[in-house]
Amino acid sequence: MSRHEALLRLFALDGQVALVTGAATGIGKATAMLLADAGARVVVADIDLAGAEAVAAAIAGDSFALGFDLTDDNSIAALLADVEARCGRLDVLVNNAAIFPKYPFDALTQADWQQMQQVNVWGCFAVLRASAALMRKSGRGGRIVNLSSIGGVRTAVHHQLAYNASKAALDSITQSAAYELASDNILVNSIQPGAVRALDPKPHPPGHVPPTGPLLDSGRILLGRPALPEEIAGPILMLASAAGGYMTGQAIIVDGGFAVS
Repeated sequence: MSRHEALLRLFALDGQVALVTGAATGIGKATAMLLADAGARVVVADIDLAGAEAVAAAIAGDSFALGFDLTDDNSIAALLADVEARCGRLDVLVNNAAIFPKYPFDALTQADWQQMQQVNVWGCFAVLRASAALMRKSGRGGRIVNLSSIGGVRTAVHHQLAYNASKAALDSITQSAAYELASDNILVNSIQPGAVRALDPKPHPPGHVPPTGPLLDSGRILLGRPALPEEIAGPILMLASAAGGYMTGQAIIVDGGFAVS
């Protein structure tokens, strides 16, 4: 085997099935396309089924789209049942779907708080648990990558109290799930992005306010700009592939140097 072939093999996902949630736009879209380039059959999942179908159509091979609602346990169960019925297995979960409205500290309501935790904490946990069950069933192990945020460990933007709390919880879930699933050779890690350029932004709910704070201050991102979604997808591929085969329970900051500025 040549050095070039060995390098390709390190990151290859040939023959594997990968589920990417929130994959109609942004990081999820970039990740779905990269995992497909690495050889995976990608399930492009999103509440926006038309958007997911457009991404799946842009991916060569036998990838496909499924719609689901992260707030509905039955919808999550149906999603994983569809994956099993169509693919017979699951090797990689990229647990990316989330909401991220910003509510002023004094205006945050109980309903706002509960919705954030329902989607970003319980919903993501429910997808993780159902995916792990399918991975266990196959007996091949698997990889789970949760999309967290620098906000889970360091307050970077105003008006994100509820969001930051949800991402801190997701990082804790990552560690606990890694502990629970290690004996099944299911590795669980999280990625903590900083600012990411929104190439295809989603509409925000009523009450959302524009971001302000140190993450947006001149000079705080040492690399001088927000990340492109593709620059978050790269570390996700590493964790999903043989290159990340000895990592579990970890949270990797991908923030262009903000955390050390």
